[in-house]
Amino acid sequence: MPKPLRFAHAVLQSYDMPRLFAWYKDAFELEVLAQNERAAICTYDEEHHRFAFTQMPGEAPAERQKSPLKHLAYAYGSLDDLVAQYRKMKGLGSLPVECVNHGPTLSFYYEDPDGNGVEFFVDRFATMDESKAYLASASFQKNLFGYYVDPELVAAQVDQGVPAAQIMAYDQQAADDFMKARAS
Repeated sequence: MPKPLRFAHAVLQSYDMPRLFAWYKDAFELEVLAQNERAAICTYDEEHHRFAFTQMPGEAPAERQKSPLKHLAYAYGSLDDLVAQYRKMKGLGSLPVECVNHGPTLSFYYEDPDGNGVEFFVDRFATMDESKAYLASASFQKNLFGYYVDPELVAAQVDQGVPAAQIMAYDQQAADDFMKARAS
């Protein structure tokens, strides 16, 4: 069975497309390839487009609807890059809704202006084979979530020169404590 070569793009529609588009344009430093009052097509890399935004017709519902899509995730090449993105987003007035050491990744989650989830993460392991092995481990199997981390503490540790591997090391006790608190 043939498999796709890659994930290419996401198309997001909104009742306030200009506001949503502006958030993503700032967050990803998008290059705008085409735009009019009803749509925008953009990229941030070699792909012909990574995002498209469209204006939904009519008025927005009185009550904000929750998207069935939990989030889209974007990998960064290093912890320094993830922290730089965190600082950039903070400067834009957008703070993460949660930050998690999942085990295979350290992830910062945001909500765009329409409530769609956006994850920025860095892999803990050097290879995908190592990440896959960790996902199959007993440690991960007993807690598929991980535990919350403080992004300001992560940023401070980066500034202090603490090695990325040490900052991202999985704290099994914190993971166990998270599961106990969740169960009660």
